[in-house]
Amino acid sequence: MLARNALMLVAATALTAAVAGAQQPTKPSTTHSTTSAKKSTSTSAPLPISSDSAKKIVAANESGATVSSAHLHHKGDKAYYTVSYKMKGESKSMSATVDAHTGAFTPPAPSATTTKPATKKPS
Repeated sequence: MLARNALMLVAATALTAAVAGAQQPTKPSTTHSTTSAKKSTSTSAPLPISSDSAKKIVAANESGATVSSAHLHHKGDKAYYTVSYKMKGESKSMSATVDAHTGAFTPPAPSATTTKPATKKPS
């Protein structure tokens, strides 16, 4: 019985030491990284808003819209997505823009359809 208790004590101590050793943080590597010397440009930095997020933003702002595509555009330091969608019951496709940095939604400009005024024939 004494031998069994001693064996259990040794096994418990070994197991505790193994678990404690596994929880120790690893030491950082001693190799030096040269990435801090490089400057990142706006085109190489990842954008906070993805194409899928841009589609979701348009779907949330235009209720009843079916989003078909999103294309990324760069203009100087600015990046934006042009998102194409159709409204429910409409056959005409529309486009909205979503800022790739902020997620700001810009609805499409109102169509410039000119309607002719109704002219009545004099009676």
